[in-house]
Amino acid sequence: MMMKKAFAITMLLLFLGTVPASGGVVDVVPGPEKAAQYGLYKLGARLPYFNGNPKDQDKVKLTAVFTDPEGKENRVPMFCLGNERAKKRSLWEARFTPVKSGRYEYHVELWSRSLEEKSGTRALEVSKGNGDGFLRNNGKNPFYLIFDSGKSFYGLGHNIGWTNNNSVSAFEMYFKDLKENGCNLARVWTNAPWAFPLEDKVLGEYNEKNCARIDELLDAAARYGIYIILVLDTYGSLMEEIGEWDENVWKKSPYNSENGGPCKDPMDLFTNETADKYYRDRIRYVISRWGYSPMIAAFELWNEMDTPPKWTEDLLAYIKEINPHGQLLTTSLGYPWGNNFDESSIWGLKDMDILQWHVYGERIRDVVGNLISINKALTQQYDNKPIFVGEFSMDSSADDRNYDPKGEGVALHNSIWASALTRSFSSPLNWWWAGYVKGKNLYRHYGTFRDFIEGMDWNAENVTFIETTPLRYNGADEKGSSYGEVRIQTLRKWGEMHFKEFTVKNNGDVEGGLINGYLHGSEKPQFRINPVFRVDYPEAGQFIMHVDIVSQAGRLVAYLDGKEVLSREFPVGTGEGPWQRSLYRKDENIYQCAYNTDVAIDVPAGKHTIQFENIGKDWIGIKRITLTNYKSTNFADARVLALAVGDTTLLWMQNKEYNWRNIYDGVTPAKIEGTTVGLEGLSNGTYRVRWYNPGEGVWMLEDKLRARKGALELEVPAFNKDIACRIERL
Repeated sequence: MMMKKAFAITMLLLFLGTVPASGGVVDVVPGPEKAAQYGLYKLGARLPYFNGNPKDQDKVKLTAVFTDPEGKENRVPMFCLGNERAKKRSLWEARFTPVKSGRYEYHVELWSRSLEEKSGTRALEVSKGNGDGFLRNNGKNPFYLIFDSGKSFYGLGHNIGWTNNNSVSAFEMYFKDLKENGCNLARVWTNAPWAFPLEDKVLGEYNEKNCARIDELLDAAARYGIYIILVLDTYGSLMEEIGEWDENVWKKSPYNSENGGPCKDPMDLFTNETADKYYRDRIRYVISRWGYSPMIAAFELWNEMDTPPKWTEDLLAYIKEINPHGQLLTTSLGYPWGNNFDESSIWGLKDMDILQWHVYGERIRDVVGNLISINKALTQQYDNKPIFVGEFSMDSSADDRNYDPKGEGVALHNSIWASALTRSFSSPLNWWWAGYVKGKNLYRHYGTFRDFIEGMDWNAENVTFIETTPLRYNGADEKGSSYGEVRIQTLRKWGEMHFKEFTVKNNGDVEGGLINGYLHGSEKPQFRINPVFRVDYPEAGQFIMHVDIVSQAGRLVAYLDGKEVLSREFPVGTGEGPWQRSLYRKDENIYQCAYNTDVAIDVPAGKHTIQFENIGKDWIGIKRITLTNYKSTNFADARVLALAVGDTTLLWMQNKEYNWRNIYDGVTPAKIEGTTVGLEGLSNGTYRVRWYNPGEGVWMLEDKLRARKGALELEVPAFNKDIACRIERL
């Protein structure tokens, strides 16, 4: 047995390239004998010089094993700091953050194809620390995150996808602005040509200069208290066609067979065994080098990539297996654009810790209304996981400063408040961080919100949407009420099939998610849905669909309470016709025609279900939907959101005229005054009610009121833009 081991060592040393003076293989370089809880502890090791790539996990792996005071093993993958031929050695490092205080024991394990070896055991004393540790899923409620220390967390911040030349000092300027305004969260990309490229030239070789920059980035984040969603890859890595932002870099990828890689097609990355091996090697390197950092709130597998569910499931499990620090995992979906992708196959995975959605308004007036509807729908569908909007903007194709030249920050402001009241664990992370948020100095909107939620306990077991009445004018007589129209803008999103059922409230709010403006026909059955609307008409009115563009002909059919009440053909062609104008798409050899016409059905008073479908060939574009005689003039044109978190209820009301488009057009929101709002579902008892001006960041009136039969009625102070209220049970 001893001879076999000696032979294995000899063969390994020949493979490594040299023999250490001691005759052993692993030379452990211990760190200090004492460490602090939640603090970084570094452990070194020396091996002989390695003939080959020491990052190749199929050939050699070093693991530091820390056994905590309760006997649990923390297996920390080590990474190679340098492979020095001249000095005949390779240097390795383990980075470990203990989350428990007490006595640890540790050793180092070497694995190679020909030898497994374990070093001697050493002790480490860990004293209680002052930090908070890592962010985890909350055991008391599924919607918010909690630190190891038990401290609650609400995220506030924006994207900092990259900086010019990956400048860490530029990141620090953003971190400084964020911290000074009560923020604590940012989202940062890696492994894109312009954003910390890692495996950019040769498979299995990582850009050390950028790795060192990420080291510095995490140090800076710790100094400023900014937690990072660290994005590990982006769809552009697999994009062949020319992208809107020239993000298509597959042609340069080391995974591309034209560059000597294993993949002929980009999607081979998810099926090719060699590609999978190298991809996992990089993931292990990422975990070994940066997994120690509590400043990483979560690792995001991909930015906007519809990764195969089984591949995703396996990668999530692999990361959980190799990362003893256990940062949360998320991803975001999207590419290939228009892909018929079952998002639940990703969000429902056991190891997918956080759900993420990207919301771009594409210049529609009520982008925040879409955000609210999406957040509510997703938190109700996936009621066991936290959710956040990882990217948000008025438009995806142009900087928001183009639509807000004066720097009012209306959509940004409204999005922050709307997300908080719809069970997101953070504010939406605005995408236009440089020219807009920083360029227009919009950080005040974060600061005023942080002041409002100061002292909130997000760890409460009860997190519930509170039913509210519409904002009603005082003294309004229902018998004398008249009814106006509700106009709903759709959003064109190719391939979107997630949201299918909607409820239109009598104050004009829509629940159920995003209403897609594409109504597909038989040619694209994979995208076809038949949207359903639940309505409640106070008096007889109409449900009107505005049809703009029709592609290759369609036939619109509408049903009222299951009965067909409308069927209309929309042909296409050249020259004159029932359309306003015709366009021939030479690239696809099809005609598309602009109709710009309204199609209406009559709806009796009362509750009804309306469904429509396209049984024609291709898609019909629905630009907007209008419900006439629907909204009472007794109601103010305001949105009301209320959320109970433990014994505290947060209430936010937005004047719907206070939207980015009106401000851009120079429209001043009319004052809303003399109104009352009712809350239902509260516990009986006495409450302290404090009113807050979100725009100015000023507390206003304070009162004590008593809830009876679970209801509370509030007199609302006058406001032009929005107003908030914090209701705390005494």
